[in-house]
Amino acid sequence: MEIKLSNGNSSAVILSHGAELKSLIIGGRELIWQTDGKYWNKSSPVLFPMIGNLRDGKTVIENKEVNISKHGFMRDREFTVHARGDSDAVMYCTYNPTAGEYPFKCQLGITYHLTPSALEIGYLVNNLDKGTIYYCIGAHPALACGNLDNCEIRFEKREKAATPVKNADGLFEDGRRIERLNNAMRLSLDYGMFDEDVVYFDALRSRKVTFIEGRKTLASIAFDGFETLGLWTPAGKRAPFLCIEPWCGCDDYDTDDGVFAHKRGIQSLPYKGTKRYKMTISAE
Repeated sequence: MEIKLSNGNSSAVILSHGAELKSLIIGGRELIWQTDGKYWNKSSPVLFPMIGNLRDGKTVIENKEVNISKHGFMRDREFTVHARGDSDAVMYCTYNPTAGEYPFKCQLGITYHLTPSALEIGYLVNNLDKGTIYYCIGAHPALACGNLDNCEIRFEKREKAATPVKNADGLFEDGRRIERLNNAMRLSLDYGMFDEDVVYFDALRSRKVTFIEGRKTLASIAFDGFETLGLWTPAGKRAPFLCIEPWCGCDDYDTDDGVFAHKRGIQSLPYKGTKRYKMTISAE
């Protein structure tokens, strides 16, 4: 099912399947890359309760080995629309575990609020289990561009940042990093940066970044509650988009012990606990 929102000259389209954003038009311009099947079959999936790769696709939860697919399962679940207005939608998906799967009963709520100049996306995790639950959560919006070689990211604050490199097994290497920023606010982009997958910033001060092509601002992403940031476009495809991804959690590192509760960036919620996160996409 499609949910269509509008506010002035702005509009958005969201699918109930995965609560996925498919279109965001602000000021007459489409900000979200329109899936054509050539480069990638998603446009803005919700990442929950896992982000990235696990070692051998497995992890240990409550002393049991569990398989969780890359980026988790919530992006492929059907959400129920609980409330809907001209410029707002509230959607929920409740997860009930079965044997051998992610063992925590929980609920993920997604809210969309469209203003004339931005789309505010809220994420609400509810613990419906009998004890503490552990999870990762993230966003994955694909922002349209022309040529990534002519683009840059402008950070809200000056940053010193070096990003970890992945090995052949898709795990971050603890001892190998590439310096990206040295007390700078601007990062020039090129397709070659993504030959080894995501460029992952795990120690940023900024909570807003702006995507620029030439002298034109394409979009800005602001995030609250999320702790880190990934940048991604599919390797070797010269795709006309960049995913700017606020995260809590990430791929396993080669030195991790394989216990889910020990993952870097892991989130925890006590019995009956709730936690909120927010991402705002704007055209400036």
